[in-house]
Amino acid sequence: IHMMRKWEGGDPGVANQKTPTSLLLTPDGDFHSFGYTARDYYHDLDPEEAREWLYFEKFKMKIHSTSDLTMKTQLEAINGKKLAALEVFAHALRFFKQHAVQELQDQCPSLPEHGAIRWVI
Repeated sequence: IHMMRKWEGGDPGVANQKTPTSLLLTPDGDFHSFGYTARDYYHDLDPEEAREWLYFEKFKMKIHSTSDLTMKTQLEAINGKKLAALEVFAHALRFFKQHAVQELQDQCPSLPEHGAIRWVI
C-alpha cells in the first residue's frame, strides 16, 4: 500500500496530503491542470486572459447539493461558462489515473504498462 503524502503546489515548505478539488481547462476546453497547480496557475493569469479559461473549484461538493442530478447536469466555471458535469469529472478522473500510474511506476519501475492495475471506484 502506497499512500499519497505529497501533492504539487500549495504553500512552500508544507507537505500537502490532500489537494483541492480545482480543475483548470484551457479556453479550448482541454485539460490544463488539477489541484494546487490549477488554482495557482489560474490566479496568476492576467484577469482579461482568465475570463477565457474554464476554472472549476469545489465541484465535487456540487453533486451533493444537486437533488436532480442526471447525465445532463452542468457545472458552472468561475467565468460563468457551463460544461457537462460528466466531462468535468472525466477530466479529474483521468488526471488521478495518470497521477496514480506515475506514482506506481516510480515505486515499481518493472510495472507492466497494461493490465497490471485493476481499477475500482
